[in-house]
Amino acid sequence: MPEIPVVDLSNMGLHQGRITKELDEAFSTVGFVYLKNHGIDQKKVDNVFEASRTFFQLPEDIKKGYPRDNERFDGYTGRDQEILEDSSVHEVREAYDVTSPTGFYPDDSVPQFRPAICELAQSLCQLTVDLLKCMALALGLDEDYLSSRHQHIFHGVDKNGTILRSLYYPSLSGDDIQPGVVRCGEHSDYGTVTLLLQDDMGGLEVLSGSEWIAADPIPGAVLVNLGDLMQFWTSDRYHATVHRVRVPEIEIRRRSPRQSIAFFVQPDNGVMISALDGSQKHPPVESLAYLKLRLSETYKY
Repeated sequence: MPEIPVVDLSNMGLHQGRITKELDEAFSTVGFVYLKNHGIDQKKVDNVFEASRTFFQLPEDIKKGYPRDNERFDGYTGRDQEILEDSSVHEVREAYDVTSPTGFYPDDSVPQFRPAICELAQSLCQLTVDLLKCMALALGLDEDYLSSRHQHIFHGVDKNGTILRSLYYPSLSGDDIQPGVVRCGEHSDYGTVTLLLQDDMGGLEVLSGSEWIAADPIPGAVLVNLGDLMQFWTSDRYHATVHRVRVPEIEIRRRSPRQSIAFFVQPDNGVMISALDGSQKHPPVESLAYLKLRLSETYKY
């Protein structure tokens, strides 16, 4: 069975050649990779998990006071409001999306949420730029080719559609455990790259060929996958791998919530994604327009 590779980012400046080669191999095969020694302080991750948990455990009427805005993207989404797989009866998760440090946060209810998110987002932005530079080199481009098209990451949807999403998968009742009920339906991501931070619960699965393989959490690691736009850009050399979060089989985990943090990176607004090799495998598409199209297909309100 294929495995998701692990890439060590220690001394990235000294080992850029090795890291670039290993990332290129991962993204052109399974499409997912774990990064260790990436430089993000675990305390920043823990702070976001803690602040998020405080928010998601608030009464429903309070959480609904911070609804996600379809134009700005910031805000809260409740269970079954985003359906990623047509065959799903229910998708049991909640989320809070933010697109900039100055966006829509639940400051009145959880004042620690904004500073925790913003501190982590700064580190995720830097790691993203480092990855984009490695991918550009792997693709035979100038080192700054991709990063120069991502200059406004997490600066708001007016400039860039990148979303930091805090995800909460509530503990499941007996009624939830039935066919068609999932944590998160099968889907590919929409942008260029996604950085995922998981708790220790597990449940994420990645489609490799015809096999589903577990993307179990590795303590301290960041899990990275690519989105549709990177697949379009590279004429399918890199893969936007389909993945899902299923209901765990182990009963004790069905009684425990699951948390994760996803950083969905988009190119800057106005950037046209067309095949780097000049092929016509995918028609050119503008970054924000494609994101809005995909979001409109999944949100059910």
